[in-house]
Amino acid sequence: MSYDVFLHSHSLFWLVGVILFALITIFYNKGKAKPAKIMHMVLRLMYILLLITGVTMVIMNFYWATAVKGILAFWLIYTMEMIATRTGKGTLTGGFKTNMWIQFAIALVVVLVFGFVVT
Repeated sequence: MSYDVFLHSHSLFWLVGVILFALITIFYNKGKAKPAKIMHMVLRLMYILLLITGVTMVIMNFYWATAVKGILAFWLIYTMEMIATRTGKGTLTGGFKTNMWIQFAIALVVVLVFGFVVT
């Protein structure tokens, strides 16, 4: 398979993942737990697809920037999962909430820069 196939599918999975993440947080905050939980499970499927396509691309075209982007992407996935899970449980409060949202914003920007500019 071509590298471009993985690149475009990986980009699409990230787009869908970020949109799902935004919808999940909106639905949880509005008290609509059932649709949020369904979307959260779909988001977790996106994580798996992201990891498969991302690791495949790193293997196909390995150099330092792709490895760094992969590590940063794990950080971004972690922050997305922590925010979504804790919002659903109602335990994302106070300083931890601020900390996680700042980490999410930084991780998202850095991953996008590495994904579209550096690599």
